[in-house]
Amino acid sequence: MKFKNIVYFFVVSLLFSGCEATKKITKSTTLKDDTVKKIETDFNNGTLAKAIADSQPELSQTWELETNFSDEFNYEGKNAAFKKNWNDTYFNGWRGPGLTEWTSNNSDVKNGNLVISASRKPNTNRVYCGVISSKEEIKYPIYTEVRAKVANQVLSSNFWFLSKDDKRELDVIEIYGGDREDQKWFAANAASNTHVFLRNDSDNSIIKDINKSVKSKLPDGSPWRNNFHTYGAYWKDAFTVDIYYDGKLVNQIRKESIQDPDNLGLNRKMFMIIDLEDHDWRSRKNPPITPTDEELANDAKNKYLVDYVRTFRPVNK
Repeated sequence: MKFKNIVYFFVVSLLFSGCEATKKITKSTTLKDDTVKKIETDFNNGTLAKAIADSQPELSQTWELETNFSDEFNYEGKNAAFKKNWNDTYFNGWRGPGLTEWTSNNSDVKNGNLVISASRKPNTNRVYCGVISSKEEIKYPIYTEVRAKVANQVLSSNFWFLSKDDKRELDVIEIYGGDREDQKWFAANAASNTHVFLRNDSDNSIIKDINKSVKSKLPDGSPWRNNFHTYGAYWKDAFTVDIYYDGKLVNQIRKESIQDPDNLGLNRKMFMIIDLEDHDWRSRKNPPITPTDEELANDAKNKYLVDYVRTFRPVNK
């Protein structure tokens, strides 16, 4: 990325009522057919699906779960269930931006969550970070969301999509969640972004980054890191994306904000990515905004937790 959230049924209904989500305390062991059906039913009966339907009354559709881009993380370790859909690396092997070094050692599945962690690379100023990416690419129309608790780090916790050619990017959530006094503004302002990259064909370097970012705050202005929240996107077409946090519409991305000189917009398949990372526009500052050894060693601060990722595709009734 560049500059670059009791019983199960109660949780889902709370999700789509627009309220802050509450952590599930019971989970099934696998994503079975009856679980898929329940997730689909709850989503189709929820207020978010209704809001989408009200915005396009000309359509008569229902939503089906895209299981290759969905996971409840109801298992322990990166087992066969994990490996079915995910790589524990970036999709093309890139090691990451800035001081980031993505490594498979910093991702795991524990206690019903995907755990993306950060740690110091010994004897350097670099940071080991976890990342997972989808094995397949996906394209609109879809609604996709994570329920996640972002890390208490000056690093960026992210849920995003990038095309194979590195030229189109959609960031559903990008946030620097650290609790330092001088980082309060960043921890309270979650970003949703689009990027259109003009690149040099010879070495893939960026000639120009045409980007648009919208920041979103909680009603009380508190930091997003304090609780689990849902971060979602309805990617309707190449020029229409609606961003929802905790079931509430926070950003409407349209043609005029994407500003694509080729007039193509977000027109291509993309990989799904969940990760932590350093951004060089922060780590190159004087003084640099980078995590300390103490922050990285603190297990209460160094983890980005994802309860689930769910992706739905509309189908005609």
